Amino acid sequence: MPFRGIADEVQLATLTRILDDYCEQAGIEGTHPAREHLARRLIALFSGGIDSPDDLRMALHAFATDSKPGAAQP
Repeated sequence: MPFRGIADEVQLATLTRILDDYCEQAGIEGTHPAREHLARRLIALFSGGIDSPDDLRMALHAFATDSKPGAAQP
């Protein structure tokens, strides 16, 4: 699923599914500001070259875990 500057229909569907799944598991509602924050990070990860759905899920989880208040920052 290489990124070429513009996500195609399949890529967008995959990114949306990853975001939806993560937010559902985390209990984040559709209008919650955290969802938009996670969506922006997901796009940044994808734009940065992470294109495997499994790698995107892991990176999004790591980002969300590191972003929680009280989490150790590097």
